[in-house]
Amino acid sequence: MVIRRKLKIKGRSLAFITTTVNNRTPAFRDEKISEVVINQLNESLIYIDVSMVGYVLMPTHLHMLLGFKEIELLSKFIQSFKILSSKKIKSVLSENDIKKLSSKGKFKFWTERFDDLIIVSEHQFKVKLEYIHNNPVKAGLVSSSSDWKYSSASDWLMDAEGLIKIDKKFEWTD
Repeated sequence: MVIRRKLKIKGRSLAFITTTVNNRTPAFRDEKISEVVINQLNESLIYIDVSMVGYVLMPTHLHMLLGFKEIELLSKFIQSFKILSSKKIKSVLSENDIKKLSSKGKFKFWTERFDDLIIVSEHQFKVKLEYIHNNPVKAGLVSSSSDWKYSSASDWLMDAEGLIKIDKKFEWTD
């Protein structure tokens, strides 16, 4: 059972989410696929009314800090995002790439599960945001976190608009 359900957490919450490409395939090295995911994230955030507080799209996975007016929508948001992005990703892949991401003849882009952690303190928030932003540096992909295109680092560190609107004012708490 999911911990947030066990603890009966409801209402406004900030969640740290990680979801991974099936078989840890480095699919996001392909800019077309990365852009599909970013576009779908933007659509899903608006449709389900979720705030993006921080994110990084790495070659094999996605980390997000999401602000929910109703944390009960977390699973619905992730499920919807994964289904819609998978369909769109499949449409831009070659037959060979589709086969690589298939199991028993069925295309499966994302792993079924995702990891979530409810943020309960300002310290925990800062640690997770820093972790997200330093992920590409630690992986040796860039020397400065603000250089990674698929991240909210430039929004937070340089006050520059990135690919996804970042809620630095915590509007999801209003």
